[in-house]
Amino acid sequence: MTNESTLINLKQYSLPNSKHTSKIAGSIHPSIPKPGFDIYDYEMLFKDQQTKELIRKGRTIGCFYIESPGMRSLLQKLDCDNFEMLTAASSIIRPGVAESGMMQEFIARHKNPKLRQYLVPEMKEYLGETYGVMIYQEDVIKVTHHIVGLSLEEADYLRRAMSGKMRSRDAMKKLHERFFASCENQKFSTKTAKQLWHQIASFAGYSFCKAHSASFALLSFQVAYLKAHHPAEFMANVLNNGGGFYSAGVYINECKRMGLKVLLPSINESNYRYEGRFPEIRIGLMSIRNIEKETMLKIVEERKANEKFTSLADFINRTRTSYEKAKILIKCGAMDCLNETRPTLMRLADIYYNSKGILNDGFIENLFSREILLMENDVKTKRQYTASEICSLEQECFGFTVTHHPIEFIRDIYDSPEIVKAKDLAKNQNRKIKMVGWFMTSKRIKTKNGDIMKFLSLEDLSATFEAVIFPKTYSKYAELTISMGPYLVEGIADLENGNNIIVSKLEVLSNKKALEFVQKDSLKNRYYGETEKVTEEELEVVKSLGKEKLRKAYIQNSA
Repeated sequence: MTNESTLINLKQYSLPNSKHTSKIAGSIHPSIPKPGFDIYDYEMLFKDQQTKELIRKGRTIGCFYIESPGMRSLLQKLDCDNFEMLTAASSIIRPGVAESGMMQEFIARHKNPKLRQYLVPEMKEYLGETYGVMIYQEDVIKVTHHIVGLSLEEADYLRRAMSGKMRSRDAMKKLHERFFASCENQKFSTKTAKQLWHQIASFAGYSFCKAHSASFALLSFQVAYLKAHHPAEFMANVLNNGGGFYSAGVYINECKRMGLKVLLPSINESNYRYEGRFPEIRIGLMSIRNIEKETMLKIVEERKANEKFTSLADFINRTRTSYEKAKILIKCGAMDCLNETRPTLMRLADIYYNSKGILNDGFIENLFSREILLMENDVKTKRQYTASEICSLEQECFGFTVTHHPIEFIRDIYDSPEIVKAKDLAKNQNRKIKMVGWFMTSKRIKTKNGDIMKFLSLEDLSATFEAVIFPKTYSKYAELTISMGPYLVEGIADLENGNNIIVSKLEVLSNKKALEFVQKDSLKNRYYGETEKVTEEELEVVKSLGKEKLRKAYIQNSA
């Protein structure tokens, strides 16, 4: 062994020649069809107008790192449509910069050049591109070395310490003393020195280095290009990868807002994964709950190996799918392609699976027995499940609804003149308004005073918006905010800080509330319909239903 090390010139290095080399490389990076564009053509990427508009308007749900409500709002505030600004946005959204107040300062200085004042004149030379605001870790080194006067080693040591990579209190104390001593040598006032230290200390532990932000921004730009030019394929693969910031239902509704047609899973059309081809997205079998992957793959393989399924009996005979799994496929609409109503298919499933020999070699003979043929004709019905029943089953099978958005069931309220649509929120700045929304996601935070407030991300049929619930209001309505909705919120439109409504009143619309809303007398707004009366006989019926049936009845009637 020797202490000497040899440098290898990687430009001259190549893998040993071997017949196995190409096989290894092929298994690691399997060849894929060329898409017809080069996602690594950065000049093309950064000049693409559709991509720039999508980012500038914050239509980035599904796009890596820039899809959260806060980030989409920030993109709109900055009119962000270029790589450099997206790089800055990727850093200032981080907790440290935001909490120090520097994010708001950066936004203000970006919009108004007159506000671009520098704490120390020399800062313009080193932080000019960020308007004098420290947003990257490198900015700590620039300020502490070039302006405060610490050595490069000390400046980097301070950066590392602020990032939590140094736990010695004594060392941190010495750095603190050295920093202020250097500020004094530079003739800075105590106030200026403290302001510099505050900016560094408040954000350095959470900020990105510029290379990190740039790499994030580059990937964000690439996926935004895909969403702008290949929306169906892009959104299908967002769903295939388990989504990102939001649940699958949010991405399904985003597809609809983008003008894509979302097709239910089908035993004759779907593969295991979601597939997109403009203007449609076909939901994959993978989306169906409580059916294992092995069963889904078997269905796809059998269909591809032979032919499409022609009937429920044909499907059962060829796949040997269990009764429970077949019922799930019927409920969620995956067997609608068999041209029978879902109630008919459910009844046929009961007949077939309760027949002797259903899953053995005697099934075919048993299937065509006179008794079975008679029962098939007897159970067929043209009745289909109602819209609310279908959506309730979709929620059960997928965890989200596809056929109808929940707000479509309160269309009378949503289309009321006094309800402002999310897409029209910008026209109502500082006005007191009412909005209807369905839950997307939420964030609960603690204010500087220790009080709890909440941000509810909501969507209607037109767009998305944020319901900001400050502590005093949140204390009144906290228990209601754990619902999916639909919400009726009232408050002041706030476009300065995002696509927001500052909530003063909030309620979850049950069926009764929905009826009250649409039955108000048009003149005095005092009529709320007849008082509901329940007879003793009806009360006994309700008691006999049991908790689970009551719960299902409530969900279906509230849909």
